[in-house]
Amino acid sequence: MSIQMKRAILNLVIWLSVFLLFLFVFISGNTVASWGDNRVKTITLASLLGIGYIGQLILSIVFRKRKNTINTDERDAMILNKAMSNSFIVTLVYLFLIAMSLYLYYEKTGFVPVAWLWFTAYNVVMVANISTSGFLIFQHHRSGN
Repeated sequence: MSIQMKRAILNLVIWLSVFLLFLFVFISGNTVASWGDNRVKTITLASLLGIGYIGQLILSIVFRKRKNTINTDERDAMILNKAMSNSFIVTLVYLFLIAMSLYLYYEKTGFVPVAWLWFTAYNVVMVANISTSGFLIFQHHRSGN
């Protein structure tokens, strides 16, 4: 297994864990209705995003120390480009589906609770990281690495 594949798997584990914890905390209780009154939950959810980025930073530092053992070529660049392109599409479709779902659900009331906007903004970051790592793993596996 290549170092790029190991890094993609670890990155996927980090962001998938953050995503699942984020969903669990957001869905528990009456988050949407009591968004402005629940500062602890807001800080907890924001901290989860920070934990994801800290995990990603630690991975970068650990794999940077192994700099001499990473050999990249044109194939690796092609794999990264394909993964990023696919991830971009998945992220845009996800954002579109969330936005349209919120629109359809709240169309009659004329407003969307701010908690859902906050949720969407943070969630898109997580989905982008998850889909990028997932597509990197898929492309590496497909290419025989």
